[in-house]
Amino acid sequence: MADLEGYKNGEVTYIPDRLIADPIVFRGMTDQEVIWAAMLGAAVWVPISCLVLSLFGKAMFGLALGAGLTLLTVVYAGKRLTDMKRNMPDGLHIVAIKKWLQEKGIHSSGYINKSQVWDIRRSKTVERVIVEKEDN
Repeated sequence: MADLEGYKNGEVTYIPDRLIADPIVFRGMTDQEVIWAAMLGAAVWVPISCLVLSLFGKAMFGLALGAGLTLLTVVYAGKRLTDMKRNMPDGLHIVAIKKWLQEKGIHSSGYINKSQVWDIRRSKTVERVIVEKEDN
């Protein structure tokens, strides 16, 4: 064991990044991402399905339909996040999501995404003044 790289006197001399990272739980998502996807899906689908099916007198079926649509949302979010995380460093998908939300006007994260050029608006050219050096 002393001959292996990363070990010195039976102790690990470094900790790889993947040991510290959150474990993948479902379809490429961590546990926090699964919880956020489920909460967001439930917050959207349960009220909508209950309202729509209450028009037909089946409000309790709306709760079941909302729960089913929430599960489908978690599966779809897992696929999208897996595609988004592919070939990216850890945590960069969060920056991409924040930038997308800012572009859509949903949430302002403070990212600068406009390129502009400043102009001094002079119509005539500035003449260079040559100053002679004084000898002391």
